[in-house]
Amino acid sequence: MDASGAAITTKRAQVREILERRIRDELHAGDVLDSERQLVAQLGVSRVTVRQAIADLVEAGLLERTQGKGTYVTGPRIDTRLHLMSFSREMRLRGLEPHTRVLSAQQESADTTVAEALEVLPGAPVIRLERLRLADGTPMAHEIGWYPCELFPGLLDHPLEAVYDLMVEHYGVTATKGEQTVSAEAADADRARVLGIARRAPLLVQERLTFAEQGVVEYSMSWYRADRYRIHSTIRPRDESR
Repeated sequence: MDASGAAITTKRAQVREILERRIRDELHAGDVLDSERQLVAQLGVSRVTVRQAIADLVEAGLLERTQGKGTYVTGPRIDTRLHLMSFSREMRLRGLEPHTRVLSAQQESADTTVAEALEVLPGAPVIRLERLRLADGTPMAHEIGWYPCELFPGLLDHPLEAVYDLMVEHYGVTATKGEQTVSAEAADADRARVLGIARRAPLLVQERLTFAEQGVVEYSMSWYRADRYRIHSTIRPRDESR
């Protein structure tokens, strides 16, 4: 590399370090980074250098671009295992502050899919609960869950931010296991709006059945931001002799 190439690389690294310090010391998750034009004026470097430094930080997961809106400081990233644990408890174990926003909650008649999942008759009364999950103020997941009214009478009369805790404390129902499937899809307009992401951004979709001694207690669909979650599991050889 010639001297001019070395200078460009050094300047790019310097700008990247300056922006990293701002992100760490001055900004918070969800804050908008100054525009490229503003950074060029502040730092006295070329627009190409600023753009490359920002690209490095996007690749490192410190920044994210939203078309038409700007460049934002990212929120927390979660490396999660496949297990049965409440969202709030998992976030606290990772040193993050959880928050749940209840978007809607109402009683409805179970359609065929929900009835089959909850092992109730079609048309049986169920509670449909829609929530947004956040960690340190960053939207992480959009969840919709269904619960049989027969097992949880008066559920709508309680705060619904922590349903698993409510099951134990008020109804004496303890989740014992879960069965879940994980797939991928692109965010539609509604999901993108709820999660604050771009339309067609990648999502991890989790479909779960939760069981207790009383039977199936929850059927849920959760859409996790793929830029915030990575799923970890331990794989063991299958015993073919059985």
